[in-house]
Amino acid sequence: MKADSFRLIGMIGSLQQQRFATAVLQSHPQYIEHLVRSFFMRSWSEDKDVHTVDDITAVAKSAGMNEKEIEDCFAAMKTDTVKNLLKDVTEEAAERGAFGAPTTFWHENGENEQMFWG
Repeated sequence: MKADSFRLIGMIGSLQQQRFATAVLQSHPQYIEHLVRSFFMRSWSEDKDVHTVDDITAVAKSAGMNEKEIEDCFAAMKTDTVKNLLKDVTEEAAERGAFGAPTTFWHENGENEQMFWG
């Protein structure tokens, strides 16, 4: 576990990673699964930070993104479009009962939805 996990989780947080992932989902959705897995692996398995531009770039590269795609997503994550989409998704998650990350919702053809946390 990281030496100062409270600072990383409680003070720095994950807003930048979430905005970057939202930008990827909007413009390069083919990378989103690999990107999210790379964030989790880097942070929780490799015990490396995921908060700086260099960290996020390393995660994006490990997900298969090229320099241009990464630059585009860094630019997009600063836009109101991406910020508002992330707010909307966050509100929807809270309304559906999400209370932390990772929370996922599974369903079978739109029915029998279940929420999983952790």
